[in-house]
Amino acid sequence: MSYEVYGPFIPLIMLITFIGLFIWVLLPQNKKPFDDAANLPFADEDEDEVQKNDNERAHNGRDEK
Repeated sequence: MSYEVYGPFIPLIMLITFIGLFIWVLLPQNKKPFDDAANLPFADEDEDEVQKNDNERAHNGRDEK
């Protein structure tokens, strides 16, 4: 197959793909996964703070010699 055969269909395929992705992004059932993904950069900081607090609690009252 050459470009002359399938070339005219490429814009149509791209348009259908774009519309499909656009609808998929806007579906209400996808809001929570997208919100979770948007907050991933901040999740690491929260885990570090929790681990730091846990380590501080574990060492409270212990004398390290």
